[in-house]
Amino acid sequence: MRLWETASLVFFVYVAAAAVAPGRPRVRRLAPLLAGTTAGFLFVLVVSRAPYLPALHDWIAPPIALLLGYWTSGLLFDAPRPHQERLLIAIDDRLAVLDIARRLPKVAAALLEIAYAGVYPIIPIALVLHLWLVPAADPEHFWTVILLTDYICFAFLAWVQTRPPRALEAADPWLSPIRRFNLRLLGAASIQANTFPSGHAAEALAAALLVIGAPVPLVAAMFSAALAISAGAVFGRYHYAADALAGWAVALAVWVALA
Repeated sequence: MRLWETASLVFFVYVAAAAVAPGRPRVRRLAPLLAGTTAGFLFVLVVSRAPYLPALHDWIAPPIALLLGYWTSGLLFDAPRPHQERLLIAIDDRLAVLDIARRLPKVAAALLEIAYAGVYPIIPIALVLHLWLVPAADPEHFWTVILLTDYICFAFLAWVQTRPPRALEAADPWLSPIRRFNLRLLGAASIQANTFPSGHAAEALAAALLVIGAPVPLVAAMFSAALAISAGAVFGRYHYAADALAGWAVALAVWVALA
């Protein structure tokens, strides 16, 4: 069994266990959660038993496992914790995040919105660069780093339950067609809860770390994209600053641990 498959199985068991763990409020959508974790567990188990096919094991199955993990862990959210939100807001206030966001030029705001949406293509782009240009490329290692990073971020949803800053603030920091697109996308596909650490920031940095060994300009571009995605998440008020910083810490720790 590949390491990312093992990590996925453990994660789905964790989500199911966290849903009924002592000390937690009762999950309101327990039946869908248990159905989702069961489906995710069985999907990964079947994939792990299938003969190796690059298209399946390196391109299709890992993103499906990631999405199933995201949506099922989102069902752990029962109600926002005001004291946790106050702490995250206080850190943003100390860093003057909202003031900086509101003073950004329109061009910079538009670029940050584009960057925020860029988290979706950055993973397949990183995989292509990893497989083609990184010495001793290993798709199993690639997906283990990406999925384990995301699973750690999602795992905190059992205990850290907050709304995104945009849901608590009176007005958006800026308006643009790109922002409206991002908000519609989040409305359709998001779990409607804030993740601490930020999966966006963590994924972006993990993707950049996994292309180290490729030509320097490409590596620099990937790290620049990771920084822009994280900045877009924070200044666009999709995430708190602490979310992004914690996401980077998770990605770096996983990458080092699996090096």
